[in-house]
Amino acid sequence: MSQVLYSLTLVFVFFASTNIQKTSASPSSYSQNHKTFVKTACNSTTYPDKCYKSLSSYSSNIKSDPIKLCTTALNLNVKSAKEATSVISKLLKKSQKSTAGRKDKMLPETLILKDCLEEMKDTIIELKQAIAEIKTLQDGGSVAEHITNIRTWVSSALTDEGTCTDGFEEVKVNKETKKKVNKVVEELARTTSNTLALITNLRY
Repeated sequence: MSQVLYSLTLVFVFFASTNIQKTSASPSSYSQNHKTFVKTACNSTTYPDKCYKSLSSYSSNIKSDPIKLCTTALNLNVKSAKEATSVISKLLKKSQKSTAGRKDKMLPETLILKDCLEEMKDTIIELKQAIAEIKTLQDGGSVAEHITNIRTWVSSALTDEGTCTDGFEEVKVNKETKKKVNKVVEELARTTSNTLALITNLRY
């Protein structure tokens, strides 16, 4: 009798340990599936590696929800736009300081930076408008119309970013200033381009 109980105990322990292994493996497999979803979505963007690098760490929150994916991308896009705006604002203040004693007129560089800063501020506003618009999808609004509006806002943001850097091609400015602006705005434009691609492929 004791031998039978011993055998049953062994069987119970075996199945219990197997179930524990399966249970502990589940969160990992879910996490992998969520990352696969993000990676697949990013493969449709202009800069897939950049897209995946920025969004993969949020995969557990995004899960396999295309709305959460685009919302996360937009929020990160706003953060990038604010960082770019901060860099340009500092460059503008520096340029204004260097011309503080001049009463005739501002340097072309100062004017271009001022225009660029306005474009960056518009970019932030447009991306925030897109975030507000995407929330209406979750509220059960007209899907096609709202997706079109979201795409329009992000497209406008991308255009404004291009307008900023175009200004530095038309006027001779300090090379270091131009380099810094191009670097930060082009990086932002890549992010915005990826966001636009994710929204364009949005199916809900």
